[in-house]
Amino acid sequence: MAIRYQTEAWDAKLVSQYDTFIFDCDGVLWRGGEKIQGAPEIVTKLMKLGKRVYFVTNNSTKSRAQYVDKITKYGIPIKDSSQVLSSAFAAASYLKSIKFNKKALIVGHEGIERELKLHDIKYVNSTEVLGGKQWAVKDLLKLKIDKEIGAVVVGMDLEFTYSKSALAALTIQANEGCFLLSTNQDHTFPAEGGKFLPGSGAGVAHIEAASNMKAINVGKPERFLFEHLRKSCNDIKLQRTIMVGDRLNTDMQFGNNGGAHSLLVLSGVTLKEDLEKPIVQQQRPRYVVESISKLFG
Repeated sequence: MAIRYQTEAWDAKLVSQYDTFIFDCDGVLWRGGEKIQGAPEIVTKLMKLGKRVYFVTNNSTKSRAQYVDKITKYGIPIKDSSQVLSSAFAAASYLKSIKFNKKALIVGHEGIERELKLHDIKYVNSTEVLGGKQWAVKDLLKLKIDKEIGAVVVGMDLEFTYSKSALAALTIQANEGCFLLSTNQDHTFPAEGGKFLPGSGAGVAHIEAASNMKAINVGKPERFLFEHLRKSCNDIKLQRTIMVGDRLNTDMQFGNNGGAHSLLVLSGVTLKEDLEKPIVQQQRPRYVVESISKLFG
């Protein structure tokens, strides 16, 4: 698929070619706590035109219900959580799909907890196990490992510590068959003021190295969430579906892997100069615009 570098605005004819729009959130609709200018108006206009709109996010800090609240707060008239596919939901859905019947150790926030609870999966959070503090190495070595834990689920954790990584690694070492599951592997995320901060992938990489185990990833760019969307919306036409995101290695690859078209916005992680570098085939966007605000010109 050739890249079509279209940094100017789309026209209405191009929009009319698609029935379904899948939006990433961070870097597309908002950046950190700042709304991206024009995003609510554009998404609302698409909905009024009868387009199907979904929101797919790798950020696991919130549940789908919490994302409905956040999206609504930004002025987008979302119907309910069926329009949201989050990586926390993906982790819970994956465990349910493999008939997981043990306990999960969470390295992350309440978004994962809420989704696991909704899927009737037992869990314990690493923060709770460690009492919210950093442990000395000698104390970590005396830690009693919960033998019921069969999976370590790692997502975005703004309180990530060496102790949490050690707990995850020690649990995997102690419990035969225990595996590592990541909600996503984004190394960074876009914050206010054009800055970038460590993402979930930084913590995942730390625990992978400590446990000598590769994580199963259920977030973008893996196909798990796209397949869920296809099953829940079986009349979706892939050639009339477009993924809108700001990352080449997650959003664009997610859309391309799923058989949809892809639109890159330059309001998040990917910069214009990044497009001058070689891009592997599966990460190439079909279209490029400066921002979602340029969708209609």
